[in-house]
Amino acid sequence: MTDSRMDSNMKYQDYLAWTYFGEQALDQLEFSRFEDLLSGVTRFIDVGASHGVYTFHANRILSGATIIAIEADPERFDILKENARKWSAKSSNTIQCVNAAASDEMDRLAAPEIEFFRTGTQISGGLFTVSERSDEYRAAIVPLVCVDDYFEEPASTIVKIDVEGAELRVLKGAIRHIESGTTRFFTEISWWGDRGRGTSPLDVLHFCLKSSLRVDRRLRSDYLLSPDTRPLARLWSIARCLPPLLLRTIYNVCVPIRVRTWRERHENRRRLSRFAGS
Repeated sequence: MTDSRMDSNMKYQDYLAWTYFGEQALDQLEFSRFEDLLSGVTRFIDVGASHGVYTFHANRILSGATIIAIEADPERFDILKENARKWSAKSSNTIQCVNAAASDEMDRLAAPEIEFFRTGTQISGGLFTVSERSDEYRAAIVPLVCVDDYFEEPASTIVKIDVEGAELRVLKGAIRHIESGTTRFFTEISWWGDRGRGTSPLDVLHFCLKSSLRVDRRLRSDYLLSPDTRPLARLWSIARCLPPLLLRTIYNVCVPIRVRTWRERHENRRRLSRFAGS
């Protein structure tokens, strides 16, 4: 079994379903406390939805809410759309699926569409390639949206962001949400940063500092960004998150690429082996 290709009898979509919805789902602990995070929320935006596991749990918890699931990869989007159809039929929520990549106005000024690099494997695609993760990236042109396209005032909103390093672009495309003070962002901050623009996890922290967002670490690389009117509380929260994100930035800059590549692909093989034996 290679780093990026599975045996013909082990389809990567089946692996993703196991990863997202199985008993050993990667974010099980987060889902166990998701109800508290979604308390009072009437609008949930799932950016980088893939098969829709966060959409599933939001739909399970919320009632009478609007859920918007955004996914760029067309193969994953087809599964997301079918899943959402089944889930919405059993709830009072409205689920809207959008086949697009999320970014900011800088990208949208360049063109209404954008290159999205997908792998055709279990490795998630993104707005740029991450060579340590895969050799299988292929570019496709997809529609471009900004999170602000789905702003509704005064809805209490959670935006979940999992975009493989482009999280700063998504946040910059959500200025109306940030300024409203009614939106929180649950985001993964990837150690490799945005290789298309040369930004790092520390740039995400700097953006939060300028945007009056409090930063609280959740699990591993997951962070909750929340509006907070208390300057000292915001500054202290960012200071607490500085060490882990600084270490991630140092890792990306200082550790040889062959070591980073070995680590990424070793972890991938380990997960594939667990799936094969399940």
